[in-house]
Amino acid sequence: MKTVFVKYGKKEHLQQIVDGKLRFSPSQNYVKMEEQLHNKGQGDLLEGKMPLQIETGQVYDKDTNELVGIMPKRRLLISIQDVNNMPVFCLSSYSISEDNMLSLEHEHLDSIKNDFPDATHALIIQSPDTFIEDVKSNVGHKIVSDQIRYYDYSINTLQMYMYLTTGDEKIVDNSTMTYDNRYRHLLCKDISFSNQKEYRFIITDELIEKPVFYDFHFNSPYKILPIDELYRGIILE
Repeated sequence: MKTVFVKYGKKEHLQQIVDGKLRFSPSQNYVKMEEQLHNKGQGDLLEGKMPLQIETGQVYDKDTNELVGIMPKRRLLISIQDVNNMPVFCLSSYSISEDNMLSLEHEHLDSIKNDFPDATHALIIQSPDTFIEDVKSNVGHKIVSDQIRYYDYSINTLQMYMYLTTGDEKIVDNSTMTYDNRYRHLLCKDISFSNQKEYRFIITDELIEKPVFYDFHFNSPYKILPIDELYRGIILE
């Protein structure tokens, strides 16, 4: 099935991408957005974290088998060192019809405009494969990219744990979360964000504390247009 990438934002910022400038942000920026702006959508307090719901438990002395304490029901957040300083670049990925029509539901666009209130325009990248190759071959760093996986963070999701430890939701073994594979935490989000249909690029060999622009060559056919034009559907070349 054909797909396109769509990046929402201000027109001048989208033009920067076409001109060969990609703005990667440390993932902690999304945590700060929700903390400071109270915008859950563009921001996310759980960015790069794995929630665990801990039920009430009993702790016993391993030698005497005596009960030494009771663990109350609580929620733990698990993350790995340096995840919050990994550079990320995000956009949305959509399927298009056989006649090259990009048609988005009005409710979906309404939710996007709510999540990204400053966005006025959309950059439609018509050849995602070309764009992915351009980013990975020109930015000058090791990059992984993939669709975001959405999980229900209100429960302990086995599929999420398997992905974080093995890279595959269907493989169960004794693997553990490792520093080298810490980027997988940035490819998981709560199902409340699933409307964004996010595709993400992550730089794995550099840590940053503030947004950084990286040079690359933009070679994909594209359109930049006001978001509201997407309400009526767009025919792509």
